[in-house]
Amino acid sequence: MTSDSEPTARWTKDKAGATLAATTGYFFAFGPALETARQLIPDYPHTTAGIVSLVVALLAYWAGLRMMRKLP
Repeated sequence: MTSDSEPTARWTKDKAGATLAATTGYFFAFGPALETARQLIPDYPHTTAGIVSLVVALLAYWAGLRMMRKLP
């Protein structure tokens, strides 16, 4: 009988740190994006701010994942 020696954890320190960076990036970017979108696109400011904040969150996740993988 053989056993699986690899752990099956879904949350590693890398993913947890990157998720924290993405969440922080989203909430910090939403306010300024909403104020800018209200002036530039008055018909859909919340949609535009949400999309912009989502892009910021994805970039923060990618950068956070790269940084966390370099840590010991």
